[in-house]
Amino acid sequence: MHVLVALLLGHGALIIFAVTLAARIGAPVPASPLLVVAGSLVMAGQISIVTALGTSIAANILGDGAWFLAGRRHGYRVMKQLCRISLSPDSCVRQSESLITRWGGRSLIVAKFVPGVSVIAAPMAGALGMSATRFLAFEVVAAVVWTLAFMALGMVFSDQIQQIFDIMASTGGMATAVLVLALAALVGVRYWQRRRFLRELEIPRIGVDELHALMEQGHDPLVIDVRS
Repeated sequence: MHVLVALLLGHGALIIFAVTLAARIGAPVPASPLLVVAGSLVMAGQISIVTALGTSIAANILGDGAWFLAGRRHGYRVMKQLCRISLSPDSCVRQSESLITRWGGRSLIVAKFVPGVSVIAAPMAGALGMSATRFLAFEVVAAVVWTLAFMALGMVFSDQIQQIFDIMASTGGMATAVLVLALAALVGVRYWQRRRFLRELEIPRIGVDELHALMEQGHDPLVIDVRS
């Protein structure tokens, strides 16, 4: 953790931009905790709030903007690929479509705080035909709200965060090892849950043509519509 603090102090803007951009692209990196730490350093006067806020907003716009354009060009194929590489549940496409259809541009703000939907929301907005101007306007607001929310946590609990730093410094490499193991365990559990979900989907399937043929042959198959 002290390494992270040292990186933020030495290369604050670059670290915040790189980690936030990676998170918006879909990489499993701790962007939110990073902003909490940045908020505590802002409170201590060691990082400029303008720098932290500006770099985070820029990274959000670039990352989500790229996915938005991809969604407009390639449609739902982009979401399928994102869900395939994501550790989030495979219902992310359906949840994102429902959220954006119901809330419109405001959904981009809510989606920032919903795991499994935050990365999918931007390409979904593009696939559903949201205008670039409308997307950009709501994206800026969403980036500001998301960044300030986590930085505010760091500012409010700056003393407690500093105490955690001190404890970790006193325990040396053991604390770092525990954090790494905890993160690895979290990723492992999410991956196992995803693989279990995919195995449950491995059931016999029937195509439209085959179903139509059965109906034409008089087999009278039972069809249940489970769509929302």
